Amino acid sequence: MANLGPRDTTHLVMLTGWDATALQNFQLEDGTTYAAVVSSLSSSLAALNSEFSSDWMANLYYTTDQPDVEYRVGSSNGFELHTEYGRPDIKRAATEGHMLPLLPYDRMLGWTWDYLRKARMPQIEADIADAIKDARDKRRQRLLRRLLMRGDDSGAALNLGTGGYSPGFATTAANTSVDFDPPDYGGTSFANTHEHYVGISGGVFTNAVFTDVVSELREHGHEPPYEFLAGPSDEATIKGLSNFTPIAEMGVRYGLTQDLATLNPTDVGYGSYYIGMISDTAVRIVRGVPQYYGFGYKSYGRNSQRNPLAVRLFKGASSWQVIAMPDPRGPSGQNPIQNLMLFTEFGVGTKDRTNGTARYVYSATWADGTAT
Repeated sequence: MANLGPRDTTHLVMLTGWDATALQNFQLEDGTTYAAVVSSLSSSLAALNSEFSSDWMANLYYTTDQPDVEYRVGSSNGFELHTEYGRPDIKRAATEGHMLPLLPYDRMLGWTWDYLRKARMPQIEADIADAIKDARDKRRQRLLRRLLMRGDDSGAALNLGTGGYSPGFATTAANTSVDFDPPDYGGTSFANTHEHYVGISGGVFTNAVFTDVVSELREHGHEPPYEFLAGPSDEATIKGLSNFTPIAEMGVRYGLTQDLATLNPTDVGYGSYYIGMISDTAVRIVRGVPQYYGFGYKSYGRNSQRNPLAVRLFKGASSWQVIAMPDPRGPSGQNPIQNLMLFTEFGVGTKDRTNGTARYVYSATWADGTAT
């Protein structure tokens, strides 16, 4: 369970499983210094920030410090027949755009002065690990939230101003304040009624779900292979589909006639892992995706502007980071870490509104999913 408040001298107690006799020669004051605490926190944050720019989720988004996104929409004008003396008409692309949210988040780490005089490093390291875990969770939850939410974000509280909107992927005009006519592709034109949030009754994933996801992405010019995110509760159902090809499980020797997906079984992330392929699509199980929901997309690599999402950072930032700092609202004093705070500022919006299609297989009527 969550534990609120700073550590103080009441936490300097014997824990269940510790033997007092065996530990009698050790004092609670273990020589931990401010430098040791800062070093532990610094190395943890360095690893976390490196993870933010290199793990599988980094292939979902493009980072920017700009507050807006602009993109081509609708039909192009086409070529005219050349004539010797005539000049073709000057033509331009139609564009649309939206805003990107930006929100600050902080997380306190607090230890009283008396506690730090007698601190055990394992307790401090546990506090730091707890904060790192919370940072990972916040990032994952905000990314998944945008993938599974059809409606717009809006409001000054999100740094979107009084008239700015941060919409989802392609959806009928009734569901968004930023109408979107996807640009035509391969002879196909689209209207602002084009829908990428699809509700399907039945309560299970089927082969047809994945066939439809592929068709939806391909008609906009996104070519395979694709990625599909689903939750642990739907893993068994997806593995049981007739068109599904599993990855090789570690420790298993397969026969020569067994088809296996060429995905890396060790390509895991924070609570996620590949399970196999279906219809040119690599299926990744992600903790936090609710049952009956899935999201398909094409990854163009880390920090590509063609990725589904855009992550807005504070002005001048070049990468998504969590930093440590003294709480500016806390009391001043000689103890540099007594009021230590982790801080990050970011917002998640869509980048390529055609490069993402969500499925809800419990009902024919779409309902937003809540990531955990």
